[in-house]
Amino acid sequence: MPSKPLSSDQVLDKMAKYCAYQERCVKDVVDKLKTFDLSSKDQEEILNYLIDNRFVNNERFAHAFVRGKINQSGWGLNKIRFHLMQKGIAKETIEGALQEADTEMYRQRLIELLQSKAKTVRATNDFEKKRKLAAFALQRGFEASLVWIVLKEDFED
Repeated sequence: MPSKPLSSDQVLDKMAKYCAYQERCVKDVVDKLKTFDLSSKDQEEILNYLIDNRFVNNERFAHAFVRGKINQSGWGLNKIRFHLMQKGIAKETIEGALQEADTEMYRQRLIELLQSKAKTVRATNDFEKKRKLAAFALQRGFEASLVWIVLKEDFED
């Protein structure tokens, strides 16, 4: 038996909880709103309410996303930038959030990732090992110039 459609107020309550659970960007909220059987006018009203009452804020989302992806997921700034652009975040907001990343902590995170990966990399010589480590770091979104500086300074045998 199909369930009865939710009212606008019920959807608003669900969306407020959705946004309170973790930081969300406007695109995530819009995508979630589309899953409910509501008119576009009701969806727009709910979205505006959530924005006006600070349940949704792209700038706050971008800062939390940057912190989380560097600290928890070990992503580089290039990968983070790309994913934020996919979420529809403005370039100025993205760059502002990336500027607040602690550069020393970011570099240390790269070193830790490379040290961990170095234990599992199989290579016949030092050059091949560094090439594989660089490819790993680039795939994670770290900038090539930083990767090669870290490999040169911290991984010389």
